[in-house]
Amino acid sequence: MFLLIGAASLVALLRYSDVNVWWEYLQEPYLWRVIQFSLWQALLSSVISLVVAIPVASCLIHRQFRGRALLLQLFAVSMVVPTIVAILGLVVVYGRTGWLSQIFGVQIPLYGLVGILLAHVFFNMPLAVRLLLQGYGLIPSGQWRQASQLGFSRWTAFRLIEWHYMKKVLPGAFVLIFMLCFSSFAVVLSLGGGPKSSTLEVAIYQALRFDFDLNKASFLSLLQVSICTLFAVIVYRIAPINRQDASLLAVKSYPVKDSIWARSADGTALLCVLILVVPPFLAIFDPVFSSTFLTTLLSSGLWQAVFISLKIALPAALLSLLLGICFCVLARFCMERKYLSVLPSKLEHLGNMILMVPGLVIATGLFLWLRDIGWHFTSSYWIVVWVNAVMALPFVLRILMPIFYQQERRFRHVYLSLGIKNWSRWRLEWTLVRTSVAQAFAYALLLSLGDMGVIALFGSQGLVSLPLYLFQLIGSYRLEEGACVAVVLISLCLILFYCSSRFIGGGAARGKSHVIR
Repeated sequence: MFLLIGAASLVALLRYSDVNVWWEYLQEPYLWRVIQFSLWQALLSSVISLVVAIPVASCLIHRQFRGRALLLQLFAVSMVVPTIVAILGLVVVYGRTGWLSQIFGVQIPLYGLVGILLAHVFFNMPLAVRLLLQGYGLIPSGQWRQASQLGFSRWTAFRLIEWHYMKKVLPGAFVLIFMLCFSSFAVVLSLGGGPKSSTLEVAIYQALRFDFDLNKASFLSLLQVSICTLFAVIVYRIAPINRQDASLLAVKSYPVKDSIWARSADGTALLCVLILVVPPFLAIFDPVFSSTFLTTLLSSGLWQAVFISLKIALPAALLSLLLGICFCVLARFCMERKYLSVLPSKLEHLGNMILMVPGLVIATGLFLWLRDIGWHFTSSYWIVVWVNAVMALPFVLRILMPIFYQQERRFRHVYLSLGIKNWSRWRLEWTLVRTSVAQAFAYALLLSLGDMGVIALFGSQGLVSLPLYLFQLIGSYRLEEGACVAVVLISLCLILFYCSSRFIGGGAARGKSHVIR
């Protein structure tokens, strides 16, 4: 279903395209400026996010301190916080009349490349940290024990042990963050500041929303898919293979030699992260104490938008989780058979490829395909649900695939010898995988709840979600009401994230990771 609907959407879009005109598009200087800026800002965002994330991940592995679990929870939420809410928080902190300007008198050019980079690092640095922590989980305990016996310093341990495993995770993290930044929509639309800071995704939106030029939109989308595919192939070709040790059940704690330089580096890394991540979150909740907040809560438009958001996000998250589990089950089926052993990694790459295709293009192609086969909808509700589900799939797979692979490697021979199959396997494994399932569902739920790309294109009078409602308020210069709506949106995200962890994960999904003390 995933492949057929995706292929049908692209084919339907291409049916309305005229290939002969595409050469004329390539002659436009504006197109090459957009491509250049898209590549440049995505490359800078990816590099900065990873450069900041590496020392932070090393610090979280080696240090145990008060607030560490809270910081990991904050990282988990900041990865999927609604884009428009985070942008509003960044404007409150770094804008012309923001906190930074009022307290220190420092002006940051927020609208343009600097603002885009700041927003992308805010979103993607926590994602990079969590991916790197997964890489640390691949290090066997014996290597840490040997490092402790030999009296390795932090730098020696990083150079001889940590970097060897980290460089296996970095290419995948770099490609994922690059594609997220390259296809960025809401960030560039809000903080771009003009045509000079436009990306291909924004150009596709303009071609569809304002001109309804399907030919140009299909050309730009194919161009974006080609660039992302070429970039991913080059990175994966030079990247080392990432394999997980099936016998690695847990990392035992063995201390490495500490020093004042290591403590200073860890403190600096944590301070930079706290300055970057914490103030926008505090700024989001600032309007709670204003008189406008109560008035906004009594607005019928707000609660209608809340209902529409939940109506979209809940089925989209369930559908995304179902797709992710289907990918995992199929991958495990292939692992059991030698002649299909090459397919599991290909399936994971297939799920990640959806990031290369703009969600706006998938939605438009799906709409045209359904119209061509005679399925006319009075509302585009189910199109929005499906596109939100598949756009969250890469994050779901990133969480589910490792844990399902691990259970398959550990218990495959036991299952075969005892004849345990199908539902019986699932019942046995549920206690081991429910934390990851809860986290995957929560991420899909929050990503769908905060989406503003597809709903901005297909939203109508009766289909206005909370992010779109917030964007409309900001666009009409009702900033105080918009800030209050942002509080409602982020509060709803936190409540849903907690409920998913508590009721699906059994209260165990707290973002735990190993600590080397």
